[in-house]
Amino acid sequence: MPAAVFANPNIHVELHPAAHSAYEWCMQYPQWISWSDLPQPIITGLSKEPLRGVMIKEGESEEDKKSERHFKLFSPLWSIHLWPSAQPPNGTLLVSLRPQEISDEEVETAAWLSALSSLLLSVNHHQIAEIRDALAAHMPIKMHRKLLGSKTLSDPMLCRWLGISRGTLVQQRQRKVVREDEAIAEVPQSTDELIAALKKPRSSND
Repeated sequence: MPAAVFANPNIHVELHPAAHSAYEWCMQYPQWISWSDLPQPIITGLSKEPLRGVMIKEGESEEDKKSERHFKLFSPLWSIHLWPSAQPPNGTLLVSLRPQEISDEEVETAAWLSALSSLLLSVNHHQIAEIRDALAAHMPIKMHRKLLGSKTLSDPMLCRWLGISRGTLVQQRQRKVVREDEAIAEVPQSTDELIAALKKPRSSND
């Protein structure tokens, strides 16, 4: 059964051997975002994301909470990028299993799922402007200020994170406006147009 403790100097966090290949792939995956340019509240918060691993105690008895312990991390792997040192920040939640509770094959599977999340959640670079506008519409201003230090995610900030020019965002917004105008133009504007559209024969591709 999983146990939860907080990272502290008596717990040495290291990569689980069965997670090594997934970790190498994760570290080589090309990032869209320059994490070093993120606001400090985001870096600090994400660096303390809960970690999953296998806890191994050495030397002292199982009941001795001061004994040296090794936390073999297998997920998530991406958060290692943000640690201020080779260890997670003190106070990071460590969710652990005992070695007999999980096999190396299960560890490897969990590690690869963590690594592949970088691929599955990648930014669509053709829709950066839409992502930014949607974030501005959904994230409360107080959360913008807390995490970004600004009342909104500005174009210069986003361009710095992504290493792109502001002209790229301008072009994407222009294309978005064109698509929205075309979609509006295709909507029937009167009852007669609506009836005519419904009567229109459909092709095999519709």
